[in-house]
Amino acid sequence: MCLAMFSIAGGHWAVLQTVAWAQMLRDYSKDATVAEAVEKTFSGEAPCSLCVQIDQARQQEEKLPATVKVDKKAEIVLLSSHDILNKPFGLDFSYPSLGDVSFATRSNSPPVPVPIHAA
Repeated sequence: MCLAMFSIAGGHWAVLQTVAWAQMLRDYSKDATVAEAVEKTFSGEAPCSLCVQIDQARQQEEKLPATVKVDKKAEIVLLSSHDILNKPFGLDFSYPSLGDVSFATRSNSPPVPVPIHAA
């Protein structure tokens, strides 16, 4: 269920974009400092081919309709309340009365005086 929610929220695009940024940082840091590579990566002026593909796919996904049109009418089956509320198999599910329960009694009394455990 978490994976479905992640996908619905667009998490797959975030993962792909993160991969693209990591590749851009790796490529740009070969010829420049890390600070310059970070600036080039996140400036948006020179997107890589993967960034362009992700952006195009994201735009195509937004154009698709979010709902599906159903031509069939919903068929509702109504049941009487008597059919729904029957006890299963006619079994009795009542709790036993307290008179039926017996409790075990202790056969010996606790020691006097109460022993103290030395640490």
